[in-house]
Amino acid sequence: MGKRVRLPSVYRLAHFGLDGCVAWLMCLVAFWVRFEGQIAPPHVTLAWVLPLVAIPGRLFTQTCFGLYQHVWRLFCLKDFIRLLNAVTFYSLLVITLTRLILPRLDITQTGIPLGVAVIDWSFCLMGMVVLRYARRRSVQQPFRRQATHHRRTKSVQRVLLIGAGQAGALVVQEARQNADLALEIVGFVDDDRTKVGRTVEGVKVLGTTAQLVEIAQYHGVAEALITIPSAHPDQIRRILALVNSTPLTLKILPGHAELLRDRFLTPQAREIQIQDILGRAEINLDFGEAFNAQLPSARQQIEQRTVLVTGAGGTIGSEICRQVATLRPHQILLLGRGENSIFTIEQELRRTFPDLTLQPLIADIRHRDRMTALLHQWRPEIIFHAAAHKHVPLMQQNPTEALENNAIASADLARLATEVGVKTFVMISTDKAVESSNFMGLSKRLAELLVRSFATTGTTRFLVVRFGNVLGSRGSVVPIFKAQIARGGPVTVTDAAMTRYFMTTPEASQLVIQSLAVGQSGQILVLDMGEPVNIYDLAEQMITLAGFTPGHDIPIAITGLRPGEKLHESLFNTSEQVLSTAHPKIRAASSQFPTLDSSKAIYHKLQQATQHPQYSEQELWQLAQQCRLDLEAHLIDQGSQILSSP
Repeated sequence: MGKRVRLPSVYRLAHFGLDGCVAWLMCLVAFWVRFEGQIAPPHVTLAWVLPLVAIPGRLFTQTCFGLYQHVWRLFCLKDFIRLLNAVTFYSLLVITLTRLILPRLDITQTGIPLGVAVIDWSFCLMGMVVLRYARRRSVQQPFRRQATHHRRTKSVQRVLLIGAGQAGALVVQEARQNADLALEIVGFVDDDRTKVGRTVEGVKVLGTTAQLVEIAQYHGVAEALITIPSAHPDQIRRILALVNSTPLTLKILPGHAELLRDRFLTPQAREIQIQDILGRAEINLDFGEAFNAQLPSARQQIEQRTVLVTGAGGTIGSEICRQVATLRPHQILLLGRGENSIFTIEQELRRTFPDLTLQPLIADIRHRDRMTALLHQWRPEIIFHAAAHKHVPLMQQNPTEALENNAIASADLARLATEVGVKTFVMISTDKAVESSNFMGLSKRLAELLVRSFATTGTTRFLVVRFGNVLGSRGSVVPIFKAQIARGGPVTVTDAAMTRYFMTTPEASQLVIQSLAVGQSGQILVLDMGEPVNIYDLAEQMITLAGFTPGHDIPIAITGLRPGEKLHESLFNTSEQVLSTAHPKIRAASSQFPTLDSSKAIYHKLQQATQHPQYSEQELWQLAQQCRLDLEAHLIDQGSQILSSP
């Protein structure tokens, strides 16, 4: 059988027919208008021939420009520009042929008059635009009738839009076409005063953002939607301050990356999240760029490699797995002791990355024999060590757990990494390790020192990544505040002056992965997290985001500092020299680390202390502090070492 011919649809044939009629009629009308109904004898032939030629000529030209690949009912600015180019091209082609080429070939003595060409161009363009716009209106009209019916039969939400830009225009279009949304767009407010009084998609810009509350009250609006996907946190905080103590509810459209996942904007409107008012733009790190001339990019180092992630079921560990999965590793080993969390991240990755090889491993990093067997069996080339105890009050009450899990087990894992030939070992630390005043922070500081001591031997590159509080991680301040607000308060803050550094989960995991491209063996890497956030202010903002008034609807209670808790955290020790790296948003601490002999002695001392319960909490604290001081007393400079490469 021969190849089946695909015939144009009825709609396509109708488009050709309508455009052909416009091309013929407008060319004829152009002659009639130019000569006021009395066409001069030299141009009579052209007046009959050119309209007939215009039918196939314009249709062929417009087909070449792709005009008939577009849907008329969705006619938009881009389609208009394409139509303009096609109509103009054909008109210029006719002028060139009839006035320059054909006379020289003695085919004709008269070319098309310029007046006729201009009139034909303008009339033809207007006619074809009218056809398409009429089609668009004919489709929108049933939606408007349906929307009117919904307004009569069900409750309609009256909404003000903040931001009279492209996203706002799309929201208006969708609200008109999707009657199920039951939205009535009352108007816009915008910071640009030049837009006030003008209309966007037929909706008027009623005033500036500063007048938001007054405009909402005047028009009886209970909800406002921020339609600025690129809104800066300062803008959002300013708008929040305006609506504070008012019944007006605020929602926001997601950012550009979220918008790309779904063409429908209005259903994506969500409550303002704490990330929106973080005080700085979220940092996105480029895995594909190599920032160190000695090292390949993070993508190149992970691609087709076996990657082990400890604590893979936790907030940070699971996000590291998601980020690593996008870089096409050979396989990911998901290690954790909680079977439910490992099962959850494994199932998610299998759905999202069906071709990725995954190996779930249920194990406790403190079990040396089990970890030895696993590392020798699977031979990972890169290890991201995210498993740790992190809750300050709990570790203060269970200090041996903090030392065993965070310090001793991390040292064991680093030793195993050198034995099996791991190329790069990345340990995740915390700002609480800086000038630590609690067992959790002290255990992480000891882990930093013990792990980095292995940078003096073997070929494994050892890196430490240190960051502050992660927004939304399990047990962190943000979900605690959310739960307290949901219960009606009070929101508990230990001290009104307390500050903390914050970063988002993607930022934290990206920093861990990007350390591969910028880190030298033994370095501590820190993301530039801007200024620390006041926790009391954070509580007030979260209460406001929930639609309540701080101190009135939801009280804030000051509970006092807990044992081991500090008012302010730092990112570097006073003894550490802050260095720049090849990446402008990542800094490093001066790469001094203890000798391997000194770390072995401290390791055994800590191990014996945790295995003998006769130590009191105070005695164990003094012993651990002395271990830290002993390690820091044996620091050597990295400059005397040969840097390991991946």
